[in-house]
Amino acid sequence: MLVLDTTILIDALHRKEPALRKIVELEETQETMCTTQVNALELYKGAYLPTKSRRDIQKVKKILDAFVVLPIKDDTYEVFAALSAELKSRGESINDFDCLIAAITMTNGASIVSNDSHFKRIPGLAVISY
Repeated sequence: MLVLDTTILIDALHRKEPALRKIVELEETQETMCTTQVNALELYKGAYLPTKSRRDIQKVKKILDAFVVLPIKDDTYEVFAALSAELKSRGESINDFDCLIAAITMTNGASIVSNDSHFKRIPGLAVISY
């Protein structure tokens, strides 16, 4: 299972070639491609910025319809807390949304597809860059 992070989804919405190539490559693996409720929130937040239009909101809805959207499950709470605490103790904290995305990814036994390098600091999280 693969979780597409907000970075690759935004790049795909903007038709950036590296993101589109990576998605096509990943489709060929026949792995289930997902995103998370948190990524959906981030996409909608961007679509509702004053500089955006109704068309941007429709594009977000359309891209989210193409993927399974993983929810926050009960076991995600403790994984999130443990990751946050460990990163903080090492002086390597990341924002809570990204830590939660990582926790959802890990509790689903998935890898994350992202260009955000801070995901590589999370122990046990498989990261696929593009």
